[in-house]
Amino acid sequence: MNNGNIVDIKNLKKSYDNGRIKALNGIDLKIREGEFVSIIGPSGSGKSTLLNMIGALDTADEGSIQVSGNDLTLKKDLSDFRSRKMGFIFQLHNLIPNLSALENVTIPMYGNGYKSKQMNERALKLLEYVKLKDKAARNPTELSGGERQRVAIARALANSPSIILADEPTGSLDSKNGQMILQRLKELHEQENVTLIMVTHDMNVAAMAERTIEVLDGEIQT
Repeated sequence: MNNGNIVDIKNLKKSYDNGRIKALNGIDLKIREGEFVSIIGPSGSGKSTLLNMIGALDTADEGSIQVSGNDLTLKKDLSDFRSRKMGFIFQLHNLIPNLSALENVTIPMYGNGYKSKQMNERALKLLEYVKLKDKAARNPTELSGGERQRVAIARALANSPSIILADEPTGSLDSKNGQMILQRLKELHEQENVTLIMVTHDMNVAAMAERTIEVLDGEIQT
C-alpha cells in the first residue's frame, strides 16, 4: 500500500432499502499498517457498516476501498481474501454452540492447507495464549461470556491475520472481563504488529487506541 497504508478508502458510499437509508455518505479514510484505530459514533451512525466494508462482508455502492493492496470493489469472490487477511471478533461471539472451543478455533483453518493435526496443535496453542487451554473440550454453552469472547479472539488469530476487526468486543461483558479482552487485543497489536480496527461506543475503550475516528450520519467527523 502507498505510504504504509493497509486501508485506503475514497468516497465510499453505501445505502439500504433502495437508497432510503444512507449508511455511508462519502467516506475517505486511510489506516496505516500496524495501527490501532477505534471507530466511535452513536447507534446507526454507520460505524459497523464501515467495519463490514473493510472486512469485505458487504459491498459498496460507490467509491473505492483497498485493503492490503486488494481493490475490494473489483474482486468478485472475497471469501479467500477474508480467510487469509482478516480476523473477526463480534460482540456476540458467533461461536458454533455444538462444537468445542477447540473445534471453533480450527474452523478458519479449513481449506488453508493445514492438516488436521496441525490445526488442533495451533488451536491449542491459541487457546493457551488466551488462557483457556484447560477449557478446550468444552462447548460455548459451558463457558462464561468472557471465556467465549476469548475463544473468539483465538479463532480470529487462527490464520495469522494482518488485520483484526472487532465490533463492540466488550459490549456484552462485565468490566473485569472487558478489561481482560482489551488487554489481550492490545498485546496482539503491540507484539505482532497486527492492525487493529475496533468499533465501540465506550469512550474509555476508544481511548486505548492510537487514533479515534468519529462517524456521524455516515460521514467522518474532523
